Amino acid sequence: MDYGTYFFTNIASVTVFTICIGVLAWHNRSVKGMTWFAIGQAVGLAKLILQGLEGKVPTVLSSMLANELYLISVSLQFMGLHWFVVRKPMKTRWPLVALTTVLAVYTAMFLARIPYGGNLMNIPFVAVCGTSALMLLRCGSGPFRGVSRATAVILFGEMSVAGYRAILTNLRYMRPWETVNAHTDPRWLYSLAGMAFLAAFMVMCDLWFLVTELQRELAEQARTDPLTGAMNRRAMEEAALRETARSIRFGYPLCMIMIDIDKFKHLNDTRGHAAGDYALKALVTEVKNLLRAQDLLARTGGEEFAVLLPDTPASSGVFAAERIRRAIEALEVPFEAGPIKFTISAGVAQLDPACGLEGMMRLADEAMYEAKEQGRNLVSARLTEAICPA
Repeated sequence: MDYGTYFFTNIASVTVFTICIGVLAWHNRSVKGMTWFAIGQAVGLAKLILQGLEGKVPTVLSSMLANELYLISVSLQFMGLHWFVVRKPMKTRWPLVALTTVLAVYTAMFLARIPYGGNLMNIPFVAVCGTSALMLLRCGSGPFRGVSRATAVILFGEMSVAGYRAILTNLRYMRPWETVNAHTDPRWLYSLAGMAFLAAFMVMCDLWFLVTELQRELAEQARTDPLTGAMNRRAMEEAALRETARSIRFGYPLCMIMIDIDKFKHLNDTRGHAAGDYALKALVTEVKNLLRAQDLLARTGGEEFAVLLPDTPASSGVFAAERIRRAIEALEVPFEAGPIKFTISAGVAQLDPACGLEGMMRLADEAMYEAKEQGRNLVSARLTEAICPA
């Protein structure tokens, strides 16, 4: 394998990878991680082209700029991985400040022809790969567990090869502008081939992350009410069955609140269905703000909702329902001709192991209708029940 053949074939394959990643990122623009991957892949391709032109263009381009693009590329890859597994924006700007500083110092050292300046690229590259791998192992959970661990292995492989190339550079090519002399060095060529091999695997992992994200979104859509973002009835029943089994096994209390918007048909008839939709979405937003992380909210009918409260007795469930009722009563939803105001009726029941989940749901539903019959905008509860509902 000679230097020219290696770069020709590598540039051809990386160009295909870049186009594929770019097209997928464009068609899945909501998946921000793919955008980072696509930009990083494009930067990596530019680096590869410049590196392949070594000896034919000024070393400022083929060596200095190529090395800087390499570090930028892996940093963009880190941002994409961060989006997928952390799911939160970065809280600090120090990585950007550190990257900018390293690039500026490396540029100054290269232009001043100071030996061993390549370490300013090699060491940060290894550090970013290591940080990425540790982040994946620590934060890659749920559906991303498998792809995170596979990607971490590849990143550790890139760290090893990059570390070897750093040692080789310090021993033989300590002046970055002299790497043109390495074109016939088998160690240089085969380590480059090793990096290319691992980079191809990274592209496969990028695609794996995208497929996993799309599968996660489909699963989320299958269990989510499209209008309000609350769980749908099927998802609530599945979660409630798990919580019921846990409650019965360990003796933890479990209760449910059934909620119904008062005179919802009248709201639709007088203000329009768009107003009704606004009311439903506002209710879900308000209730979610009042619930704990482990509590579950689902839309079970047109204007009916269920709240499942794990580790909560009915007495505390009544308090939670009353707090929700007061919050909704005070809520004013901005709308076209004027704010929308509405109230709710709620029923609370606690799980009785003898009656099971179905019994708790029926009791909560009966309590909710009892609140409506008593004048609406009320909370009613079934705290004791000798006979399970038929």
